[in-house]
Amino acid sequence: MNALLLFLCLILPLQAQELNLRAPNQSFDFIDQKNGVGNSCGPASILNAFGSGSKEWQIPFKKIPATSDRTRISSVIRSWGQVPSNTLPGRKRWEIKGGSNFVDLTVMANEMRKLHWKLPKLKSELFFATPGPKSEISLNQAHKRLQKSLKKGFPPLLSIRRFVLRKGQWQSVHGHFVVLTAMPDKLTRGTRTFPIEFVDPIGAKTYRAEITASDRNNTLPSLILSCPSNAIGKSQVKSGEQHALGLTGAIGSW
Repeated sequence: MNALLLFLCLILPLQAQELNLRAPNQSFDFIDQKNGVGNSCGPASILNAFGSGSKEWQIPFKKIPATSDRTRISSVIRSWGQVPSNTLPGRKRWEIKGGSNFVDLTVMANEMRKLHWKLPKLKSELFFATPGPKSEISLNQAHKRLQKSLKKGFPPLLSIRRFVLRKGQWQSVHGHFVVLTAMPDKLTRGTRTFPIEFVDPIGAKTYRAEITASDRNNTLPSLILSCPSNAIGKSQVKSGEQHALGLTGAIGSW
């Protein structure tokens, strides 16, 4: 019996870290923003979230009048991006220079959601926290939010940022949106990291990454997104600068 308990203690944490919760529509052909207009990661990720969701969430995607990635992205921009920003005076929700911000993209996603009256309102949450215990709380909260959205059939949009350490402070130099497609259903007690998969609309490519709480060794002001193979924002990093990707927020159904 003691040997069995030891065996279970060893394998349960590994099982809990499996990517056993996945986007419902596994056969979805993800939208590639490179086939659209510049700075369209937000609109493209909205389409990818709805399209890879459950049958209910796919209904708005199928109602978008389009025959290609480019026309679908353009439809989202024309329909919900070319109206005044909800946060920035004198600016539209989406602009060719700068794309969309987190709040405006949440509003755009909710307006697309209205194409099917049964769907619940989408929500958003930021994952900024000081390093240490508060970051660990933020990690668990993020897991709960992302897990709930996937279970409700909507793969959440993730707001990620490239940070650089300049003059002793972390500064954001580039923002981007992607869609979460896989994660562990549960976390073991005390864990400070968990794996995910996400689809980057640049190339419609799938990446494997780790979400980790920040600590005294890595003092990023948000959750850490470890994904060495993703180069987003690296062009904004100067030679010799310390830099990292952060998970700064999510849009989903919870």
